[in-house]
Amino acid sequence: MVVSISDPADLVASIPPLFGFTPEESVVVLGMHGPERSRRLGASLRIDLGEGPDDDAVLAAAVRDRLAPTEPDALVVVVVSAARPGPDGRPPGAGLVDAITDVFAELRVPLVGATWTERIAAGAPYRCFERCDCSGTLPDPAGTRTAAETTALGRVTYGSRDEMAAALAPEPGAGSRRRRELLDDALEAAVLDRELSGPAAARRDLDAVRRAVAEVGAGGRLAEEEVARLAVALCDPRVRDICLGFAAGCDDAVDPAQAEELWRVLVRAVPEPEVAEPATLLAFASLDHGGGATLTTALERARGADPDHRLSGLLATMLAAGQTPETARRMVERAVAETSRQLAG
Repeated sequence: MVVSISDPADLVASIPPLFGFTPEESVVVLGMHGPERSRRLGASLRIDLGEGPDDDAVLAAAVRDRLAPTEPDALVVVVVSAARPGPDGRPPGAGLVDAITDVFAELRVPLVGATWTERIAAGAPYRCFERCDCSGTLPDPAGTRTAAETTALGRVTYGSRDEMAAALAPEPGAGSRRRRELLDDALEAAVLDRELSGPAAARRDLDAVRRAVAEVGAGGRLAEEEVARLAVALCDPRVRDICLGFAAGCDDAVDPAQAEELWRVLVRAVPEPEVAEPATLLAFASLDHGGGATLTTALERARGADPDHRLSGLLATMLAAGQTPETARRMVERAVAETSRQLAG
């Protein structure tokens, strides 16, 4: 997705669709790459604001540790806070902006924009910090070009992080005895099928996943038996690895946005520990549009459901090390190519 953002108000209003929810009492830091006239958005993060000035240095160090490994050429900072201005008249969060400026100045990474807003909503006041000291009111976030692009891709923007987390919470029947029995029966049948059929079993499972992507994309609902079948299919590393490639556009027969919607459905429907598979697929899919709270929440679900889950652990380690989405995408593309060769044989 490529979107041109021309001024601070548009940039601030574009944050909800970029992150998938509307931040509150937060600092948002956007890493920018490339030359000044054609910079592109790279890794970004959102952190809850601290309790006071004593927290500024700690938060700035956390921003540095997360973003510095991605080697940004410049940074943009947005502070979202309803607190009162400081005694010097500067907007809330000025000390934190200064601390972030200082830690990245040591790395020769300039802060090229810093803006405060009370909240990210139509008509909310905004003010830039003293670099330009411009001010005004925000446009409607739902009317930005970024919102139009994300909507066209089928991506949802939630009103808050809590609302987004609730949208990924387990549905009432996910932990039911019937769901567990259906999944165990499907697993028993799959083990036998894989022993007897070899790669053909994985190919059939992949076809089932592709059909489910189209079904959910068309607004259909999955029966409980389908949920169990899909959960078991994704437990086959060969199937899961190729499904990772859906988000990277490795399968011409699959719409990436529809695949992401299927992972959301399964994150709510599949019991533990098997939910770790769709949760990790959702986390990877969210990387393509900034990750944000969807990435964090999905990884937390995966790690909580299965602490020994290797793929979610690998993804968490890569993110902690500051690896870029492009690095993860290349890794997945190689895995998809190798697994596809295995299944073709």
